[in-house]
Amino acid sequence: MRIQTFHIHPYEIPLANGQTRSGLLICITDEKENRGWGEIAPLPKWSTETLEEALKQLYPDQIQQDISNIHWTAQNCFHQLAQLKLLPSVSFGLESALLSVLAPLPEFFIPTSALLMGSPEEILDQAKLRYNEGYTSAKLKVSNLSLEEAAHLIDALKDKFRLRLDVNRAWNTADSLRFFAQFPLETFDYVEEPFQDPHDLAQFPHPLAVDESFPQDLSLRQLEQLPTLKALVYKPTIQGGMLGCIPLHEWTAKRGISLVLSSSFESDLGLAHIASIAHRLSMTAPIGIGTYHYLKDYVCTIPLRFSHSIVHIPAQISSNIKFSRLDLLRN
Repeated sequence: MRIQTFHIHPYEIPLANGQTRSGLLICITDEKENRGWGEIAPLPKWSTETLEEALKQLYPDQIQQDISNIHWTAQNCFHQLAQLKLLPSVSFGLESALLSVLAPLPEFFIPTSALLMGSPEEILDQAKLRYNEGYTSAKLKVSNLSLEEAAHLIDALKDKFRLRLDVNRAWNTADSLRFFAQFPLETFDYVEEPFQDPHDLAQFPHPLAVDESFPQDLSLRQLEQLPTLKALVYKPTIQGGMLGCIPLHEWTAKRGISLVLSSSFESDLGLAHIASIAHRLSMTAPIGIGTYHYLKDYVCTIPLRFSHSIVHIPAQISSNIKFSRLDLLRN
């Protein structure tokens, strides 16, 4: 396959918290008029690149010419992407569009986890909705809560969900150890980033998940030294799509550690592509695309369907974009 046309479409989506998520949708077309869509949406304050830097990488005629000159196949796709040395969000977006054409998926179903965040009242309201929808797994974000609020919510929710707790490195080591000492080890599926200092994580007795500490602060060799490490969280938009995921998938599988895919407030298209990575790699851990419920608008005409901790991804989602809502960026 050779790419005949390459277009970039900006989007903005309002979020439930009043903020706006911005990104770019890329559309490629091959010589047979097959069309594939992907999303480029660096997450402010978390991604290594900005949206402007991602857009700048795509605009030079040379990079678009390089992409168009490649004879893409399902077998060489990842090798060619690696050779291009793209920014992580750009690699994820181009990869998603390419795979939509090279290896389109039929409809599929993937286990997923709810996302509970906000004020205590908002968290309880969301928990009620997700529980009534049949969710059994939920990530509870506690970084903006007091220790007392966090303890109260855990007590209220631990018998309803298998809890994944996300501290986001908000608590110091001593406070965090004292806080979790009140809960039996089996209370949580895992606790994500419980300490401000990731070099203290070997002290944590509960099931542990590492997210933002890898790879900036901790290497894979250092992760191997964490006695309670249960999961490694991977964000395709921030870490480079399936291309960056494959070696970590192999590493975790050899060590009996779960690799958990997680979203970065992408649009529904980006969330569907994250789910597709889990499907293509036959991953079994529930994925974290619960940000879907905090989007106030969508770019696809067909919604993702969530029921009983399962998300249904329709076939050919890349052919269901709301064209009328997009403005075309041109060189």
